[in-house]
Amino acid sequence: MGNVTSKKQQVIRVEGIAEEKNKAFANALSQVQNHVLKESKDVTLRIEPIAVNVVKAEEETYVERFLFVLFPRVRHNFRVTLDVTADITMIEMDAVHFIEKKRTNPVGFSLPFFKNKIKKEAN
Repeated sequence: MGNVTSKKQQVIRVEGIAEEKNKAFANALSQVQNHVLKESKDVTLRIEPIAVNVVKAEEETYVERFLFVLFPRVRHNFRVTLDVTADITMIEMDAVHFIEKKRTNPVGFSLPFFKNKIKKEAN
């Protein structure tokens, strides 16, 4: 068989939400692999990010209070939408030709528990 691997470039849009900026980016980037695997029926060998473009970055701020009036504190939520350009190396399953082998009906399958029980009853 020849070379069955192929390489393609794909732009993937992912979104991440967290309470810190770096965690929001990490959350978004961790979704790239799941998105690629869900989209393709081929076997993925490598996902290599080439470029990351920030489409939207938002910071949401709100005041949180204990018992609605005590101890006010400011909370932040960060939301990032990214376009990740990635090189994807994969094995094309359509290019792999499997050889079909047919077997006759097997003699049987072994069940260890019953096999020992049958031997004891035969003796």
